[in-house]
Amino acid sequence: MSKDTDTPDASETVPKRHKLTAGLRSLLFGDERVEHWTLMILALITGVLAAYGAILFYLAIDFILRLFFGVGEEGLTRHAENLDWYVLLTVPVFGGLIVGQLLRFMPSGRAYGVPHVMESAALQNGRLKARHGFLSAGITVLSLGTGASAGREGPVVHLGATLASWVTRRFHMPPKIGRILLGCGVAAAVSASFNAPIAGVFFALEVIIGHYALHAFTPIVISAVVGTLISRAHLGIFPAFALSDHIAIASAWEFPAFFLLGIASALVASGFMACITKTEGIVEHRLAGVPSYLLPAIGGLILGFMALFLPEILSVGYDAVSNVLNMGADGSGFTFLFLVTLLVYKIIATSVTLAARFGGGVFSPSLFIGAMTGGAFGMSAAWLVPSLASAPGLYAVVGMGAVASAVLGAPISTILIVFEITGDYSITIAVMIACSVSSLVTSIFYERSFFHQQLRAKGVHLEGGRATYLLKSVQVREHLERDFFTITAEDTLAHARDMLLAQDGGKLIVADVTGAMAGVITLPDLPPKSFSNKDFSKQSILPWVNPNPVTLKSNDLLETALNRMASSGEDILPVVTPDNENHVIGIIKHYTVLKEYNRALMDTHGSDKKYAGED
Repeated sequence: MSKDTDTPDASETVPKRHKLTAGLRSLLFGDERVEHWTLMILALITGVLAAYGAILFYLAIDFILRLFFGVGEEGLTRHAENLDWYVLLTVPVFGGLIVGQLLRFMPSGRAYGVPHVMESAALQNGRLKARHGFLSAGITVLSLGTGASAGREGPVVHLGATLASWVTRRFHMPPKIGRILLGCGVAAAVSASFNAPIAGVFFALEVIIGHYALHAFTPIVISAVVGTLISRAHLGIFPAFALSDHIAIASAWEFPAFFLLGIASALVASGFMACITKTEGIVEHRLAGVPSYLLPAIGGLILGFMALFLPEILSVGYDAVSNVLNMGADGSGFTFLFLVTLLVYKIIATSVTLAARFGGGVFSPSLFIGAMTGGAFGMSAAWLVPSLASAPGLYAVVGMGAVASAVLGAPISTILIVFEITGDYSITIAVMIACSVSSLVTSIFYERSFFHQQLRAKGVHLEGGRATYLLKSVQVREHLERDFFTITAEDTLAHARDMLLAQDGGKLIVADVTGAMAGVITLPDLPPKSFSNKDFSKQSILPWVNPNPVTLKSNDLLETALNRMASSGEDILPVVTPDNENHVIGIIKHYTVLKEYNRALMDTHGSDKKYAGED
């Protein structure tokens, strides 16, 4: 038997595969009821995968910590105080050397986190490369396991999203389903991490998806519940931080203090984000000649030196946070100066960690810094008004939420996370006050969140989802139309009138002898006599030409186009070349810009009209 007759070539097999995929989509998503149940099953699968991914992620960090420091995350601070100095100094350096080599395989030279997931959800239909996601998780495990001072929640969010993206590709799901499953993976990962299903749901909707549409809400809830149940089955039914019985609000007169704590937390959060940005700039400019694969080792050396004095900064630091949250009413075991020192050291340590390209996020450091801020504030309140102030531990809980809320730009999610990880409803009102104030004050100085600030540095503007990105990132040249008409200044009113009537109004571009635009003319610009008097209509159009029309350059943003149209009242604007030669290359219509904006806005809130039937 010949190969030509019995072995199908690529041109035959590829169409069959596409037909099979199209048939599967038609079967699963052709009927609304079938689509609903299909999505529920996929959400369940995604929740299971993301939950086990989060659990394995944390166990791996614990294993690396035990391997190098002889103890897991719990009790790391107390154990590190008794370690030899060379262990604290060399382990982060050794981890940095390995991380530096692994970063060579990452496209951006960094491990990924929440901003990458936000960008994928808004602009890439929820697609993430599994190879980069798993490698990023491995880099973070090694970083935190060898003492890097960063968070684990951001990387585990990316890991959950990566697993969700794998499910999307595996089952050949359309982009609408891919974006929802991305939220499912994030919700399950957060829920499994904190034993907090409600917080997981709202974090996925508030930070990643960007809307609360019902068609996305239900599957995300399923994934969050599945993630929580799996986490509880393997790790137990315990909040992330257990609080003492003495943590309670002592007096209603304290609520103004929580308001002030929100302001203080906003200032600390702003300083924290500014320090990260400044440290990044120092590394990029002052250490530009250093090979990138050596930066983590240099950062590890700095971290190791800092750990000699304050081992609390090592790794995630939840052991120190738990101790501060459970301070007694007299703040026993801590001093105001010690808490402030820890706060400053943690800000510097996290900034060095991220600037040195270690893997990790900012959520855990935000909780650490917030706890120290609140604890120090609580000691001050107790010193000023001892009869009315609650235990400093309560202020530490409130500060923890307020700083994290400002950094993440997600006050709803943060309030719920603090509520669920502490398991104490009585202090939720205080947390709500501080988080709201902190988020509002921080927005005056920074973007909506640290994640949006990182995306903006890449030229990606997602404060309002795809719609904002479209206006702030897409240029006019991508939406201009070339069906415009040109006349010269010597043409008659009759000729201009006939051309304008033939195209139902609009604009005529008036060009000079060099081809550059000399102005524009529209139907309202024509004198009434040009419609009734033949002799008059034979006159030149020059006296009625608008010589200074509102124009756009082809490299202007759509946001500029929309603002210029709004201020001028014009529905159509000429688009000229960006070289100031004033040569018209097209026109852009108000209708076109609004149509693109509305399409992106609908897509942000879950519509899939644009992508229907696409892969």
